[in-house]
Amino acid sequence: MKTTRGSVLLGAVLTLATLEPSGPAAAASATATVDSRIRLDWQVGTGHGGRPLILGYVYNDYGRPASDVVLYVESLDGSGGVVGHTYGFIRGVVQITDRAYFEIPVRAAGASYRVSVTALDWKGGGGAGM
Repeated sequence: MKTTRGSVLLGAVLTLATLEPSGPAAAASATATVDSRIRLDWQVGTGHGGRPLILGYVYNDYGRPASDVVLYVESLDGSGGVVGHTYGFIRGVVQITDRAYFEIPVRAAGASYRVSVTALDWKGGGGAGM
């Protein structure tokens, strides 16, 4: 993935908290990413054909709009091992102190899931820096 001065690459180390299962899988919740100015709130739903679907919101708590937000979903087995992954994208811009809705169809069903923000671009003058 191309890195520019305005891009912030985020590798998320997430604290897992098991929620009530939606269908056969439970969600592993992420309330923050490495950059605390972007937050996630999501859950597991059911998509077409009964397949898992990650749905929720990305919150922008920063003083600049965020665009090109990339989400990474990991499907986990019962012991927390990764059994598959999927990328999702936020369409458009997440405005200042606003949120954007997302739905990501999961390719590999898991016992639980982990969701993180892997990249974004802060808009409006200079680099975000970390």
